[in-house]
Amino acid sequence: MAITFAERAAKFGFGDPSTWPSGEIDALITVESIDHLKDILDSGADSDERAAHVAALFSGIAPDPADGGLLQGVHHYVFGNDALSEEHREAVEPAFPMQIRAIMAVDKTIDSQWDLGQSAPPVSVTLGTLTMNQGGYVTIENTVLLAFTVDNLIRNGNAGGPPGDFIIAGVTGRTGGVGSTPVPPGQAQSGNPGTCSSAGIAGPGGGNGTPGATGTVGGTGEPGRDGLPSLPATITINTSVGGTAAQVIVASMSGAGGVGGTGGNGSAGGQGGNGGNGVSCGCTGNAGGTGAQGGTGGAGGVGGPGGNGVDAAGNVMVNVPAAFFNKIVGLQLQAPPGAGGAPGTPGVGGAGGGGSSGGKHNSGGSGGGTGAGGGPGTRGPSGTLSGKPGFVQVQPT
Repeated sequence: MAITFAERAAKFGFGDPSTWPSGEIDALITVESIDHLKDILDSGADSDERAAHVAALFSGIAPDPADGGLLQGVHHYVFGNDALSEEHREAVEPAFPMQIRAIMAVDKTIDSQWDLGQSAPPVSVTLGTLTMNQGGYVTIENTVLLAFTVDNLIRNGNAGGPPGDFIIAGVTGRTGGVGSTPVPPGQAQSGNPGTCSSAGIAGPGGGNGTPGATGTVGGTGEPGRDGLPSLPATITINTSVGGTAAQVIVASMSGAGGVGGTGGNGSAGGQGGNGGNGVSCGCTGNAGGTGAQGGTGGAGGVGGPGGNGVDAAGNVMVNVPAAFFNKIVGLQLQAPPGAGGAPGTPGVGGAGGGGSSGGKHNSGGSGGGTGAGGGPGTRGPSGTLSGKPGFVQVQPT
């Protein structure tokens, strides 16, 4: 037999709801052990109901090798009938005492996003009546929803939030960092100055400057990170589903891949060398050299690769009275891979080398032209894997 609102309040140590100074409690409570957690989350379900519950939460979900199947093992113990293996008990013991977020309200109304957390401590919600007006919706991301229990759900209006009224989601991977922008090359060598071969006799004139060096390609953008998974969630409606909306949408989507980082900017091209000055040799002289062309700018860097979407780590279980079964609609959405990063900006051409002065009766050389801009970078490759959503199972009670 399901426990009452007041009995659940007592389990969480909140006392008699009639004595609360306000209509809602939202608090972090300390759970001393895994056995304590099992006790306070006991909903009064019988053995068959408990077995069906955990089977639904992980149907089609492979245990995560990274945690040795700990997430699933704990859920099978806390919500099901399985014993907790010694290996899992030893692994989970250091996490206690731990905190979970407990929210309780006799009546709650929302008309905007109600965010239950992102990569946050596990959450348990117990409500008498929840009224979701136009624009009201509930989200939880990469956080275990231990229980969302409401006696009466009222959904008014025709829209919550995209893509649903309850959104059980992962977290999109972080965007990769921007690639580095290299330091431009230094100025190229200037032409040698003119010389006098002997007193009053001009030798070679000023030399031309050396062309500027090509700029360096911008650094490659960093990879986008893989998404973080959506986690198991249980929603229970005890008595009724009402309101003006035709249906209540429970959406599941795991974490999408992050966008690759933008490529770094190419460096500017190097400045051309200055023309060498001519010299005067008594009653004559020689001409100055020409400044050299500036170097071509460096190409923009390649964008970083996008991250991958990640599969859900658990399903979504929705328990609803059989009379209202058709009002609950499950929606599963793939978590897409991240797009490749944008290319970096090409570097500008280097400045031309400076002109020169001429010796007696000779002209100076002209300055060099500005170098061409660098070539464009290329966009990084997109991630390759989409993430599978958790299945939304609507179970009539």
